[in-house]
Amino acid sequence: MAHSREFDPARGYVALPSDVMDIEMSPGAFRLLVELCRMANRTGECWPSLGQLSDRIGRSKAAISGYIAELRALDLVATLNQRMANGYNYRLKYSVTFWQSWRAQISARTEHDRVQKTECTVQPVERRVNSKNQNHLNQPQPSQTRIDSTKTKLVSVFSQWSQLAKNAPFPSFNAQVPQDLITKTQDCLVDTGPLPLNHDRLQTDLERLWNGLGISISPVELSAQSHFLHTRRLSQAGMDALATVVRSGWQTHWKKPPNQKQFESFLSTSQKQVTDEGLRKVLAQFLRRWEITQNKLQRGTPSLNLSEKHAA
Repeated sequence: MAHSREFDPARGYVALPSDVMDIEMSPGAFRLLVELCRMANRTGECWPSLGQLSDRIGRSKAAISGYIAELRALDLVATLNQRMANGYNYRLKYSVTFWQSWRAQISARTEHDRVQKTECTVQPVERRVNSKNQNHLNQPQPSQTRIDSTKTKLVSVFSQWSQLAKNAPFPSFNAQVPQDLITKTQDCLVDTGPLPLNHDRLQTDLERLWNGLGISISPVELSAQSHFLHTRRLSQAGMDALATVVRSGWQTHWKKPPNQKQFESFLSTSQKQVTDEGLRKVLAQFLRRWEITQNKLQRGTPSLNLSEKHAA
């Protein structure tokens, strides 16, 4: 009879959002993501060296660098060069982009369940429907219903793509992608998305952000940041999330505006807090994957699509 392994519960555990399992990545990149989550603090940040990561997961430093680039491309991890106190040496900060907001959502849900349970002294089946003390707090409001309807559509389309892409080698799918799914995806990306802010509005919001932090920024730098956000079609929700991430992560001894790489890192972290926009970004990636497959078919390149294999 096989003996089961025994683990020390005092060493804790690592939990990940189940949606991460639907993202295409190499086994090494996934192992590194788990290790970074294990090392991360409450805000998702850690500062391991390449040597430490190499020792922890048993891969070469060159392989670790490749996995980091892969996780950055998937917007799961952001990196930022930080100067040490001596002013010469640098260290690399790793940020698991979804960690802080995901933990906050779990904590909020746990607290909500706890409060709801303590305030309900009568079970629903025991309370008369026409009671004057009927609790209406759980009744959905019309505005929230509309928001949930949009979220439901995005999640439904995302789930269909995930099933088609699950375990299939990139860029193929497990089956033929229905035209109806293509149409729904295009609708989600074009029609239902929040309106992007114009360049002037972005520049005004950025100027207000840096002024609030006491940072002096030149008109050229401000215009460059605004143009970058405009090309990313940032909405008001996205701008609000960016401002929140910058304010929470800004150090008091920083006296200059961030460089381009640092600014992109702030943006990448903030976009994970805007769930709808994050889903649309993943849907756009699925759509590009399908377009790659179609281009291969048009060029006559042999496809790895499983349905076509069976048809052959």
